[in-house]
Amino acid sequence: MSLLLDNPVEALRRYVAHPSVSADSSFAEGVSGARDCACSMLRELGFSVELVDTPIHPVIVGTRGDPSWPGIVIYGHYDVQPPDPLDLWSSKPFEAEERDGRLYGRGAADNKGPQIVHMAALARALKKNPDLPLRITYLIEGEEEIGSPSFRKFLEDGKDRLQGDFLLVSDTGSPGPQQLAVTTGLRGLVALEVRVYGPKQDLHSGVHGGALLNPLQALVRACTSLHDDEGRVTVPGFYDAVQVPKDWEREELSKLPITEAAYAEFLGAPDFYPPPGYSPLEAIRFCPTLEFNGLGGGYQGEGSKTVIPAEAFAKITCRLVPDQSAEDIAGKVEAALRAAFPPAVRVEVEAKGGGDPYAIMPPGKPGADEHAKPLLKKAFPLAEACIDKAFGTRPLYLREGGSIPIIRDLKEVVGLDSLMLGLFTNEDNLHAPDESFNLEIMNKAISAFEEFFLGLAKT
Repeated sequence: MSLLLDNPVEALRRYVAHPSVSADSSFAEGVSGARDCACSMLRELGFSVELVDTPIHPVIVGTRGDPSWPGIVIYGHYDVQPPDPLDLWSSKPFEAEERDGRLYGRGAADNKGPQIVHMAALARALKKNPDLPLRITYLIEGEEEIGSPSFRKFLEDGKDRLQGDFLLVSDTGSPGPQQLAVTTGLRGLVALEVRVYGPKQDLHSGVHGGALLNPLQALVRACTSLHDDEGRVTVPGFYDAVQVPKDWEREELSKLPITEAAYAEFLGAPDFYPPPGYSPLEAIRFCPTLEFNGLGGGYQGEGSKTVIPAEAFAKITCRLVPDQSAEDIAGKVEAALRAAFPPAVRVEVEAKGGGDPYAIMPPGKPGADEHAKPLLKKAFPLAEACIDKAFGTRPLYLREGGSIPIIRDLKEVVGLDSLMLGLFTNEDNLHAPDESFNLEIMNKAISAFEEFFLGLAKT
């Protein structure tokens, strides 16, 4: 019996059973178990499987098909987030439990469930056509949840083995079980840490207050200077390269089956604060941001302690949109920060990594690449038709607010554009307790991808 063919839910349950937390070395056995599980399923599908070592966790590379056939690369990751806090789970995170039309377990939606969807669909397609003339390369990494630190070098060293016409990814989100989305853009990311130093140690604020600039005060003042009263970023040149959304993108977003009121209720926020000219739902997709993710310094305990802190810090990230550059924005933000501090304090600004944004214009839309590979041009309308048939609604073409730097890496290093079809929703609780995967989406998506693979192979 083939679980991929006969019981994909059980296949997912067994995959989830391996606690593959990449961030914690105590889960090494679970990481290797998940890796072995993925390799076993690929071999069951007739793939040749190779493990490519990296400094942390190996990358799985699976291949099938004749090099002369049209080819695609399918991306996924076998690692998962830590399950903590365990007391907020309704069931054990690595003993997947099915209830109310969902399978609950860490990694069920991110990203083991979508992988099972692709594999089960491929199993069905190969059963109908064992000689399916489609060259497929599977690329499943084990470091996505820790930022894929080894992935770029892996691509640079082995790009010749990853040739294809496009990349297929299902590590993005959709509005709900009745409305999937094809992701056409991902925001880039810049991360910075600022440290401000004053005296050599914390000082008594009565004895020394007034003689020195408080590092925490200086930091707060500098941070405040990076936005105007309407929330726009004041860093010189920050918006120079921003790609204005196309009219069709705004029209597509207007079809999103969620209201601003429902979004506000979901967030539990008292009100929205988007930049001028953008709605909240537009802002998270079309606008760059500069956010403070952490700020600290001085006494943090109960009660009062009258000190001037010796140092203070801030953690800052920027989300970037096409055609911004992570390197360019990091430099501009650092320059603006340094200019905001007087000589009375010493400032250190350290870049903590990031990546450029990614965007693709679907074939037939304004701005689409006329020279895109023929199979990519075929893939978008084919995916739309297959989703429409399986779900009863065509997918929406939407940019996403999050970042997946490796998508841009695959474009830059290997030359692959991406078809990103989201299979998880907000209700799936990614990275949170009670993560789950919607089995209605799973079953319909298997049918859709079966037709997709069969359709791609047709000449």
